[in-house]
Amino acid sequence: MRMLAKATLAALAMASVNAPAHAQGPGWWNVPEDAVKATLKRYGLGGADTMRAFALCAVKRNPKFVEALLDTRQESLEERAASRRLTQANFDCMPSGDFTLGGMSVRGSLAEAMFWTKYSGANVEALAVRSDEAGEKERFADCAADGSLDEVRALIATAPKSPEEGAALSALMPRLRECIAKTSFSSMDNASARSLVAEALYRAAKRSTAS
Repeated sequence: MRMLAKATLAALAMASVNAPAHAQGPGWWNVPEDAVKATLKRYGLGGADTMRAFALCAVKRNPKFVEALLDTRQESLEERAASRRLTQANFDCMPSGDFTLGGMSVRGSLAEAMFWTKYSGANVEALAVRSDEAGEKERFADCAADGSLDEVRALIATAPKSPEEGAALSALMPRLRECIAKTSFSSMDNASARSLVAEALYRAAKRSTAS
């Protein structure tokens, strides 16, 4: 796994510019339902395509269970319980083959799918993040997204490992470097950074509709 050390965060993100793009580019959240089902039935596909297909399926079928999971803190007992409930409620959405519902990348895919299907019309420049999240990963995400939610929105519209994702991460790099230096983390990979800031955007957009 490619890791982003504090000292090399910018350089390694720039290296992802030359990484191959996934098949699904911007607008992945608009794919037809039959395409989502076909992806879920493909054995051994793995990666972002599988997670996105699961996320879209779950968001369309049972968004309340997705919201409940995303309301939990990373790596908490509440997250585990919410993951089990989400799995049970979305059995038909589970991909063929081995698939574990857990980890930041799955949560990030769920947050991205929720944003694009429910909050894509939000005025991103008017949104605000919080600074009092309970978890360190959540605080890092809100720190990195603060004042940069438009850049985060551009990031989650890209395909993972694509040149577009690399460029979008580079635009966020000053904030990512600044905020990771405030944490106890020694490194963070691109996928984790994307997942965390995607959740920060989702939380900000959700709060804006509740106020």
